[in-house]
Amino acid sequence: MGAVKKVDRPTWLELERVVPLSEVEEITSLSHDSISRHHKDKIVALTPTRRGMRLKDVLAITRGK
Repeated sequence: MGAVKKVDRPTWLELERVVPLSEVEEITSLSHDSISRHHKDKIVALTPTRRGMRLKDVLAITRGK
């Protein structure tokens, strides 16, 4: 039997990191349109043209919360 690798949980600081929406799409498997429509309250404006989402919110979406 192979050894089980322990995966560290992200720290509170890592959970506050803002992830670009392109990465949010990859993590959640949701389209940009779906993220913008259903989770616009969690989107953070980084600049007038760049948008992102906090990692803690991305992980909550993947857990269905």
